[in-house]
Amino acid sequence: MPHRYRVLALLFVLSMVTYLDRVCIAVAGPEIVRDLHLSATQWGWVVGIFALSYAIFEIPSGALGDRIGPRKVLTRIVLWWSAFTSLTGLVSGFYVLLATRFAFGAGEAGAYPNSSASISRWFPLAERGRAHGAVWMASRLGGALTPLLVVPIVAVFGWRTAFYLFGLLGVAWAMVWYWWY
Repeated sequence: MPHRYRVLALLFVLSMVTYLDRVCIAVAGPEIVRDLHLSATQWGWVVGIFALSYAIFEIPSGALGDRIGPRKVLTRIVLWWSAFTSLTGLVSGFYVLLATRFAFGAGEAGAYPNSSASISRWFPLAERGRAHGAVWMASRLGGALTPLLVVPIVAVFGWRTAFYLFGLLGVAWAMVWYWWY
């Protein structure tokens, strides 16, 4: 298998994991709201704060990848967001959850610009569209698979465990990426 397809396979898994981690909060949401006694307004802030921080840090994280390369930056991104995914399972109240979700969004920002940088380095121009399409397809696949994974985990082990497990999944990906890329 050519190296560029191995890069694509890793980026495919990365894209799935980004959406597993993003959608996990929505699937586990009813349990989180109940456990932490959150109002509808507070829950709206929890869900929205991710998008705000993600938007704020998207360009700086992409620029950092241009400067030091996608290997280091994607490793940092995935380790950061994995830490805050796992820390979501430790929260005890609204403000801690809000801060954790803000940090999660800030950490995940730049994943797609740096994936694009990897694709542009490894794929000839004529193949980049298909490579990007595969990465975007993986994100939607990750979002679709999330309920199938989270619902049984939450039912058996509780909502906090889902965040711990997904955080570990990201750490495993980051180790493989840094070692191989």
